[in-house]
Amino acid sequence: MKNLWTTVKKSKTTYITLISLVLAFIMPILFNVFHLGRSNRIIFLFFVINILFAGFMGWFAKKYSLSFYNLIIFPVIFVISVFAKYGRYGYFLAGIYLVLSILIYFLFDD
Repeated sequence: MKNLWTTVKKSKTTYITLISLVLAFIMPILFNVFHLGRSNRIIFLFFVINILFAGFMGWFAKKYSLSFYNLIIFPVIFVISVFAKYGRYGYFLAGIYLVLSILIYFLFDD
């Protein structure tokens, strides 16, 4: 069991998944708890923070030579959260996050 935990702790994919879960599920809840409106959530969280994270994902995956499939973790988790709670615009945002991650991934090609 300890060997399994050490392997999971060293995995960069685990960290990507955890940050994606926080951004897709926890941050919108925090926006509601602090009474930040829907427009603030859409502008700051969905457009600013998530787009920066999607770009960071592309760079991070390229820098650490992670599998190309690590780029779809965040958009898939985001689509799950959108399906559970938000409107149709979220599906388009997930596509934007994926395209941006792929562009940044190939931008930093050696």
